[in-house]
Amino acid sequence: MFLDFYGLCEQPFGVTPDPAYLYLSRTHSQALTALLSGIQADRGFMALIAESGMGKTTLLYRLIEELRDTARTVFLFQTQCDSREFFCYVLSELGIETTGLDLASMHKKLNDVLFAEMLAGKRFVLVVDEAQDLDASVLETIRLLSDYETTHSKLLEIVLAGQPLLAKKLARPALSQLRQRIAVLSRLERLDAGETACYIEHRLKVAGYSGDALFTPEALAVIAKQSQGIPRKINNICFNAMVLGEARKERTISADIAREACASQMISGELAREPRAEITVDNSLRAAGRPAAAAPSTDDALLELAREINDRIACRAYELFESSGFTHGHDREDWLRAESEILVNVSVDITETETELTVRAEAPGFDQKDIEVRVAPRSLCIMAQRHDPSDQQEGKVVYSERRAAQIFRLLELPSEINPDHATATVSDGLVVIKLSKLPLGKEVPVLAKTAAA
Repeated sequence: MFLDFYGLCEQPFGVTPDPAYLYLSRTHSQALTALLSGIQADRGFMALIAESGMGKTTLLYRLIEELRDTARTVFLFQTQCDSREFFCYVLSELGIETTGLDLASMHKKLNDVLFAEMLAGKRFVLVVDEAQDLDASVLETIRLLSDYETTHSKLLEIVLAGQPLLAKKLARPALSQLRQRIAVLSRLERLDAGETACYIEHRLKVAGYSGDALFTPEALAVIAKQSQGIPRKINNICFNAMVLGEARKERTISADIAREACASQMISGELAREPRAEITVDNSLRAAGRPAAAAPSTDDALLELAREINDRIACRAYELFESSGFTHGHDREDWLRAESEILVNVSVDITETETELTVRAEAPGFDQKDIEVRVAPRSLCIMAQRHDPSDQQEGKVVYSERRAAQIFRLLELPSEINPDHATATVSDGLVVIKLSKLPLGKEVPVLAKTAAA
């Protein structure tokens, strides 16, 4: 990759929640301090709310690191469960066999552990991530855990972390007793432009970078705008930018590279300028010879779709990281596997004459009703989603393996074309798009319309 080219010891913009890379923005710092203070003051219940991609899990890992010498911690991710399964997960993390135990017995086992830790002079902290997925009954079970206490102190500190849906659940009247027990409530907010620049600098420094500024101020401004201050999106853009910069032998990441990186992905070890995204298409194609849809611009709707797939791939890559027992060093492999599970790798060929561009894309298994094509003067996007009826058996979904069923290819065109003179045909999985080149010196506005391909 680009590590040697930029003088890095490790990948600075990975998708794994490594606490060494936590950047303490204003709200991240406040949240970490509040949680630590709440635990040290035996406040009982605490909550951390953050939208997806804000570094919530990374902050929780840092919290656990800070507590390493003073507390025993259990970190749970399995939140789609009932109350008994929840107890099984907790006790399993403690190395306690639960086979054959009823809820009362599991309560006693946990109580014994809590008293043992108290006698050893340590707190016991239960951290539940993705708590927005917990059923109300499980949340009520967690509330009852606060009954583990002596007359002088709490035996158990509980941190519930989740996306904004968690806050909505806690606001329900049925969970009022749990809500009233939450003594510390922290939220993570998006990074502003200045924090985004500091975030990037911090991660580069942790990864061993020691040279001059790697990203120009203009590039940092582009990244701050396109990422919307969400750390996961910043990571994806910076990773793509450094891949692109290394491919072009550019020691400094310019604004142009940053802009292109917003629509770029690393595919199977090769630089691909076409980012991909899972989307829901309108299934209407599209008789042969009909005009292709004119895209608003590659900087608007299409880049938003690319950002969506980045988030989906990052989430799946994290699942793979979790399933491997949080073994570091496989960031790239997890990302590529996640990408291959979500997206179909489509081969594209572009030929050019004096008056016309012809784009051929191989999309085996997709037909006219699945595929949508959008064009702009200097770009083209091919999108598709396949619904395979073979996955259905007697009304039940059968998951034998993950199989990619989406296409998202965003191509930069070598010449400017007229979006109104574009046609697309599909035959035997081959998409053929004819584009009329724009005569030199003539401008054609980009039309924001939704005609079918």
